[in-house]
Amino acid sequence: MSLELPSLPRVSLARLPTPLHPVRRLSEALGGPEIWFKRDDETGFALGGNKVRCLEWLIGDALHQGADCLVTAGRAHSNHVRLTLAAAARFGLDGVAILGAVPPGDVRGNLRLDHLFAAQVFAVEVEDPTQLDGDLDRQAEALRHQGRKPYVIGRGGASALGCLAYVEAVAELQEQLNEHALEPQALYCATGSCCTQAGLLVGCQLLGLDLQIRGVTVSRSVEECEEQILHLAQETGRRLSSCGITVPSSEPSLKPQILAGYRGEGYGIETPEGLEAIRLVARTEGILLDPVYTGKAMAALIAEIRQGRFHPDEKVIFLHTGGVPNLLA
Repeated sequence: MSLELPSLPRVSLARLPTPLHPVRRLSEALGGPEIWFKRDDETGFALGGNKVRCLEWLIGDALHQGADCLVTAGRAHSNHVRLTLAAAARFGLDGVAILGAVPPGDVRGNLRLDHLFAAQVFAVEVEDPTQLDGDLDRQAEALRHQGRKPYVIGRGGASALGCLAYVEAVAELQEQLNEHALEPQALYCATGSCCTQAGLLVGCQLLGLDLQIRGVTVSRSVEECEEQILHLAQETGRRLSSCGITVPSSEPSLKPQILAGYRGEGYGIETPEGLEAIRLVARTEGILLDPVYTGKAMAALIAEIRQGRFHPDEKVIFLHTGGVPNLLA
């Protein structure tokens, strides 16, 4: 199933559907449950990742509005910024990024790729990432005064348009679950901007898929995540309604499940548990996770398995959202 939204412009960037496959050696190493990876690291554009899906809708809207440049913001390790700048290059737009918490002289990982896309990258000193929003607005206004037509994409692409990508991804996943005759108990994912988890929740509501979406926060507090996810879910529901698609009302299913205690000292700072998870997945499956997002999400899944949350014969999905460039940072 795909969303029929003829009134919304869209471009093609992602290689879909992304694979869903079992990771048997990892499951065996942990003594169960049966773990399956949904490989959104293999979306196939600029080293992939979950934000490629979102950018199909956001770039489509930017081109529809006649934009000549994309302006976005994020922290130093942002996968979203890397992919947005790559998409700007792909469609002949100028890319502008405002980055916070950039280590002096650091041009590794995603930071190096940001510069490769011939983008303008501005590093700013901020204590709170929400301060980047003001810098983003000021940069866009400065560009307008220069006669440019900037299209602003907020941190993480967190918007109703961005969430539509993961509403649609649920339909893709549901087809794969039917194909493999799978009835998983839960899906685990890293939660940063909250766009992915919000879209997944709305998608499950829309399609009636009974699946726990357990987000592992890598930056925000639990309370901030809950507030942001509910806000995005409501905005996405309104966007769908404007296209003639009604999302069934079900408050319990919209209650976000957020796992805390795995982000360590903060966003982008590696943790011993995250590094252990990265090593275990690499040594059992040859799959690379990263220390900013997926390593911490996998650490949470491993911890809950070891705590006995799942029976050995149950099924769990891990959404691999990408981020491999950060492994080299």
